[in-house]
Amino acid sequence: MDSTTVIIDVRTPEEFADGHLENAINIDIYNPAFETEVAALDADGTYVVYCRSGQRSGNALAFMRSIGIENVTNLGGVLDASAQTGIAIVT
Repeated sequence: MDSTTVIIDVRTPEEFADGHLENAINIDIYNPAFETEVAALDADGTYVVYCRSGQRSGNALAFMRSIGIENVTNLGGVLDASAQTGIAIVT
């Protein structure tokens, strides 16, 4: 994963506060503004998404691809995401 990849945590702000990947941004999939916030992202960017178990991040990935964001990867749950990337979980 290179330094231009944006890490997106799609959990709630409370879950994010309990522990998230360092430098991740929080875009809560349950927030009514989720689609608007995601649509504002650069469609040509590179993204990885994660949640608690992988289900919400899978839904986020599907939405992102449906609006033309192609370079997105689902890392599953936060623990899996940390293990796959080597990025620490911070609070």
